[in-house]
Amino acid sequence: MVEDKELQAEIGKHLMQPENYGKLEDASCVGVGIDHSTKSYVIMYIKRDDTTILDVMFGTNGTQDTTTLGSIFTDMIKGETLQNAKEIADELNRELQVSYAAIPAPKVDLSKPEGEQVEHISTEHQDSANMVITAFNAAMRHYERREGGIEEEQYEMSIVKTCPYSTTECHFVKKEKEA
Repeated sequence: MVEDKELQAEIGKHLMQPENYGKLEDASCVGVGIDHSTKSYVIMYIKRDDTTILDVMFGTNGTQDTTTLGSIFTDMIKGETLQNAKEIADELNRELQVSYAAIPAPKVDLSKPEGEQVEHISTEHQDSANMVITAFNAAMRHYERREGGIEEEQYEMSIVKTCPYSTTECHFVKKEKEA
């Protein structure tokens, strides 16, 4: 119960006063995570050395949810070693995939006219988190490409939705059976 209240307070803090929002002028790498179905994106600016994330900022044209999640994530990885930051992103991605897979099937009402029969299933929260994590991964890839001699302003990656129910085409994942 105490952890729940602390978590809610932390989310509220980032909701009301997002941290690390804006452009980082001296970024070592820039990554964009984009949802082509909504044209929403997160752009992440990272200043790093060989071992550590020295500074990180982000921007988005997405929802308040996306801004809050971007603030929380960048706060989590700022000052971390690259290895720890990648582990944080990987763990959040695993949780995201479980969240996508847990989306309940939409209700179908055959008494309604065609086109209104299937209940709309929102994946907005998952997609917001997905854009943040994808922007981080794109920034890491941008750094690798720069080190390999490829000069580009940023590196863009599309989010991959692994939900069985969405307003857009997505990949399916099997739900794990509960023991």
